[in-house]
Amino acid sequence: MKKLYIYLLVVGCVFSACDSVKDLQPVVIPGEAVPQMAVNAIKQGFPEATQIKFSTLEKGKLWESNFQYKVDRMSAIVNNTGKITETYRIATGVQLPDNAKTYINTNFPGAIVRNVCQQLALNHTTVIGYKVIVTLTDGKDIAIIFDGTGTLVMVASNDRPDAQQIGTGGPPKIYFIEQKDLPNVISTYLESKHSGYSFVKAAVSIQGGTKLYSVVISKELTSFEYLFDEKGNVLRWGTLGINAPFNPLEYRLLTLKDLPQPIIDGLNLNFTEWTYENGIVFSQNAKLQGYFILITANRKQFSLQFNAHGEFIKGMQVCGPLGASSGKYEIKTIQPKDLPETITTLLTDRYTEFDYIQTSLITDKGKSIYWVAIIKDNFAINYSFDDKGKVMSVVETLLRFNTGQIVAKLIQESEITENIRAYINTYYDSWILLKGLTNYVDNQLFSYILVIKAGSEIYILSFDASGNFVAARKG
Repeated sequence: MKKLYIYLLVVGCVFSACDSVKDLQPVVIPGEAVPQMAVNAIKQGFPEATQIKFSTLEKGKLWESNFQYKVDRMSAIVNNTGKITETYRIATGVQLPDNAKTYINTNFPGAIVRNVCQQLALNHTTVIGYKVIVTLTDGKDIAIIFDGTGTLVMVASNDRPDAQQIGTGGPPKIYFIEQKDLPNVISTYLESKHSGYSFVKAAVSIQGGTKLYSVVISKELTSFEYLFDEKGNVLRWGTLGINAPFNPLEYRLLTLKDLPQPIIDGLNLNFTEWTYENGIVFSQNAKLQGYFILITANRKQFSLQFNAHGEFIKGMQVCGPLGASSGKYEIKTIQPKDLPETITTLLTDRYTEFDYIQTSLITDKGKSIYWVAIIKDNFAINYSFDDKGKVMSVVETLLRFNTGQIVAKLIQESEITENIRAYINTYYDSWILLKGLTNYVDNQLFSYILVIKAGSEIYILSFDASGNFVAARKG
């Protein structure tokens, strides 16, 4: 799946839009009561703080306080017991580690870093992490979390291909939670899939009235990241490590703006009019393999596949009437949580792990049809369901990429190349190798997977055959 996968705007560090702050004693949103113990926590923790302002993250439970502290703009999250759970200093893109910048530029090409917040330790000085707001090419804001080394921890908001349909509401509000605070449906899912796993990090993101949970866990030197909605539907997942599937399909969202011109020209030539619904660009070990898109034309839905040059490979109708359609017609993007339970249950029972890439409600001649497209391994699968959740059609599309004969070999620290060693030395002090693999395809070296320990933390890194950095995750 997709890899795990600049620029200053001074705004609130929890990534909610902030008004200009006036130099007053604690200001709160009208009609929104903030407990005195929460106010006291900020005053006691930051006795020299001025221009204090509170805004609500979760009504009656959690608040963000923005304030000036000496020469720094600061932000802290405080709960209803008066405990400060997170502290941040507003920074600039220049203060973001180079490896974090590389991750953003590689995985979100054309995106702009809007603000950077350094998460601080209890001493209010040591940087232990970064929260970064990134504006994608379609104008949507997402939050990316890095640890103090600049290694990716999670994408803590919705970067799915149809996420722009969720609605407006400014940048996502992000805060971290403990394992015990996860909804039962999510905890049950994780334990059923990865019994005995280790908890790494979890965050809640709230944007446009939608609440999502990002969770990172690890097991047996392998990292897993999940994005869940409130009902426990898996919207996105990814893995990296020793036991992760080697050479998997990797994909990222594809907006209409990012469609290559040869694809647009082909669509204009073959359809009198068409509407772009969703799409992905897929790769293999960072090498572009092709494009898969979904469109609506003449009240019918089509899936189309193109190679890396934008040349057409194949296409087919995946939803809609076989003949002409007349009368009232509407297609509306919905979220997986809006699907009937019969549909989500069928999909989760049938597929162990998958990603939603399209969920729509189609109304045609008064009849309701649910159109659902998912990615499972290297297949795109399109379903249509009636209003009761009964399957009407299923269309599978094999996303073409080279599999070859795959062989994995363990390596020792002495076999790590100099450029890989130099990269690791740059970002991870006093590291030791826990386990390493080299992957071969058709007897040709393809990639390196290394699991290292630096201090008390475990990191999983991948490099290509030339030793160039590809991805890293906290494990």
